[in-house]
Amino acid sequence: MDPLFAIYRGRADKLVAELWAVHLVAGTVAGLLCALFTSLRWWAMPIALLAACGLALFWLGIGERRLRSVMVPAGSTQCNPADEPRLANIVEGMCLLVGVERPTLVVYTAAAANAMAFGRRPERSTLVVTQGLLDALNRIELEAVVARLLTQIRDGRAAYLTTAVTTVGLPALLWPAGWPLVQARTEREASTGSDFDDDAEAVRLTRYPPGLADALEAMSATGVRTDAPRVTWPLWLADPRADATVDPAGLPDYRADLETRVAVLREF
Repeated sequence: MDPLFAIYRGRADKLVAELWAVHLVAGTVAGLLCALFTSLRWWAMPIALLAACGLALFWLGIGERRLRSVMVPAGSTQCNPADEPRLANIVEGMCLLVGVERPTLVVYTAAAANAMAFGRRPERSTLVVTQGLLDALNRIELEAVVARLLTQIRDGRAAYLTTAVTTVGLPALLWPAGWPLVQARTEREASTGSDFDDDAEAVRLTRYPPGLADALEAMSATGVRTDAPRVTWPLWLADPRADATVDPAGLPDYRADLETRVAVLREF
């Protein structure tokens, strides 16, 4: 197993274990209270623990389904090779180069130029690109973006970020107004990597840094802001605030403005 993948897999497993632990502790407390103050007596304990396990499984299942429904809203399309032959061809070739299974492809109907990869299991990942991205990038630039996303899948970072968004960030995923309650923890989990690290991994694969640099410049010119919920922003290739109009100081530590990322890539 790749060391980087093992690290991210371990962190994702810890988040899932934490969710289970919270539910089991709550179930134990509820079972004890019911045993002491209801006629169920000690039968309440196994009943409460079973209910806690069922609830934990429910939240784990609903998290990724909710993320998928958010990222494939009405009007977006899950495309096949006939729908977007250029994208499908690039993804097919890059999957062979990166060594990952072909993800599900989705075109997000937004004028912004952005993309993301998500899925708690690398073999069942989804790659989302906006219509604006497809319109703005040429083939070489699109190859660079796809390589960037597929390396995140290969290294396990996409799976880890998906797990963070769908566990600690789940309240905000279900109710966007709940973002302030989970913002600090979600962004702390996302800060285990950085845009610079992920960009570097992609260009090590393609061996052509100008491709990704040109893609980021085109994305900045088009705009990267989408209407996706705030809790999903750590998953996007470019933070939706990271265009030329935003003060870099306003971004989380693990994210960088596009101008700085382009400058770093030009130095490779």
